[in-house]
Amino acid sequence: MSLAKRNNGCLECRTRRVRCDKTEPECFKCCKKGIKCSGQGIECRFSSHMKNGNSPRISQAANRAAGNAAKAAPRAPNRYRWVTVTSKQSGSSPDATKLSSHRGSTSPPKVSNAQPIVGPVPPDKPPSDTDSPDGSLDDDVEELGPRDMQLAHPQRPIQAVSPQARLFFNHFSEFIAPKMVVFDFKGNGYRDILLPLACEDELVGQAISVIAAFHLSQRAPHMRMAAEVGQHAILSKLFRDSLQLEPRRLFSLSTWATILVLLVGETITGANNYIHLLEILSNLAQSSDAVQSLSVTTRGFIREQTRMFELFGFPLSSETKGLQTLSKQPDYYLDFMSSYPSLSKDPQQYANVAVMKEAIRQACDLYRNRALHLISKEESIRSVERLRETVLDLEPSVDGCHALVWTYFVAAAESTLPEHRAFFSQRLQSLYSCTEFGTIPIAVQSLEHIWANSDSQRWTEVVTRQRPILIM
Repeated sequence: MSLAKRNNGCLECRTRRVRCDKTEPECFKCCKKGIKCSGQGIECRFSSHMKNGNSPRISQAANRAAGNAAKAAPRAPNRYRWVTVTSKQSGSSPDATKLSSHRGSTSPPKVSNAQPIVGPVPPDKPPSDTDSPDGSLDDDVEELGPRDMQLAHPQRPIQAVSPQARLFFNHFSEFIAPKMVVFDFKGNGYRDILLPLACEDELVGQAISVIAAFHLSQRAPHMRMAAEVGQHAILSKLFRDSLQLEPRRLFSLSTWATILVLLVGETITGANNYIHLLEILSNLAQSSDAVQSLSVTTRGFIREQTRMFELFGFPLSSETKGLQTLSKQPDYYLDFMSSYPSLSKDPQQYANVAVMKEAIRQACDLYRNRALHLISKEESIRSVERLRETVLDLEPSVDGCHALVWTYFVAAAESTLPEHRAFFSQRLQSLYSCTEFGTIPIAVQSLEHIWANSDSQRWTEVVTRQRPILIM
């Protein structure tokens, strides 16, 4: 094995014989070409005579090299990248040596000032005519700290998760997943179903990275541009797949999970892509083949979340869709409110959920009556006051109250009295400090426009025609 420090750019640029701009963590030229860049640093190369991993002498030498590298790291904090060298002799192809790292963190991630690269990674490309004659990059590259190094000879490839992806996945787990369910618990599907899938499925993983970057960009604005580029790439891929793939391959768990994650992103960014995404999600839910192919747990989770998005999304996308959705009883959509397994064992939480369900039912009635011209000004005031009294004791800090964002917006939009408008808009602002989901400030801003036009237009018409957003 030999260690070689490279100052002339990444491996990919060298093999293509172009000048590398040496940008970290991935150079611009590789990103422009859609190539997975291995970056700068030290390369560890294994010669072809080390193909036989059963030799004790070779294993001992490799372990000593790894140990020496770990000892030297505090004095020279270089990043180590492992590259397999292909033998020059035809028919000879040494096995790639793999490294795995096991690192976990429950603390909030530190935000780097480096420009993140988020978005779907293009598929591996076959070697070109300009490939270097002495080596090729066979495996995904992962940055590792010296203490995380472990030499291994796995029977199958190890799924490598880059440090940047671990940061995004951890942020999703700690700060986004808990706010997408009423009560966070051990079986939270956003954490226990989507995150493991993200480690195996490239598209789901990139979708989670994108929306985590959007959420982080509120405190680290430099992440916003990369997140938007990544989101556009994912949406473009979904559009291409919808035109090219047969239904059996399109209606897959990967597509379902990706769209679900992107809808979560719409609640963070306040964009209006959710109208099309929600239509796709709803159509997937109606595909019996797509539903039956899922496990019982996954099927239940995705059905609950699909109905939640339908309840809160369709009424704010169009009046027609909203009335069609609310033609069913609200309880049809409220399974997500009761998915907490220990709910029946906690009397206080059980009582809070009952109050929240009643508030959502009243908000559904407000929307339906306003869209159908079935409510007078006096009846509207009485209905809004009744809803205010229903939620009066549920302070925004109470666990689970972030599920009432849509309800508070509907009540505020329907309000005509200043005290009602102030109460519900203040509740919305308090919930934003809890979730930091970007649609809440946009919703508060849109209320001023709704109130200014309340005498001439129905608020259900204003919000669906002029600024449809996924408020939840």
